[in-house]
Amino acid sequence: MTIWKRPIKLTAAFLALWALCVLALPPVMAVVAENPATAGAGETVMRFEIPAQPLEDALYAFGNVTGISIFVDGNAVAGRRSTAVEGAFTTTQALRILLAGTGLDVRPMGARAITLSLSQPRSEAPAYRRYSAALQDAALRRLCSDTETRPGSYRLAMELWLDDIGRVQRIELLSSTPDPARDRRLRELMEGLSVGKPPAMLPQPVIMVILPRSPRESGDCG
Repeated sequence: MTIWKRPIKLTAAFLALWALCVLALPPVMAVVAENPATAGAGETVMRFEIPAQPLEDALYAFGNVTGISIFVDGNAVAGRRSTAVEGAFTTTQALRILLAGTGLDVRPMGARAITLSLSQPRSEAPAYRRYSAALQDAALRRLCSDTETRPGSYRLAMELWLDDIGRVQRIELLSSTPDPARDRRLRELMEGLSVGKPPAMLPQPVIMVILPRSPRESGDCG
């Protein structure tokens, strides 16, 4: 059992999330949230600037910022990467984004400590990845169809809940673009989005992260 808490620093791992290099992340990234703890009422919003990096380094940075102790088996984080967390979030929202796609489940241990454990069977991971990639592509096509929501100039993280046939039935923005009109339009475009029936027991919500990368640079919306 490895314990992450201030001021412990651990050795870095190096495999990229879904084999994606940090410098080659797509402008829209859909990743499956692994049943993180539900945000408590009245949580304080904090400013986070944690880049995508080896998961063990990201957890150290998260604990250093929040003062939360994290207990996890070192084998569970080896070879995994975090998702970047940049903006104003509650600690729960920030942790959801940071852990998205890692296969780790969060369990609270009182007010200032949590444990992480693997929740996703490795045999199911490929199906989840394929479905998330299809959802990402479908979302990108919709965003590119509207000049107001075309990726490139803004960053946004949102949670998507899917029904039994794979249709987006609920959306929660974890951050703002910060253009209220654009936020509303994003919701309109994402509502009802579907790429077919999801894999059985797909962990929800699916977290979608829109990165501020130019379509000219990424090759999307061409």
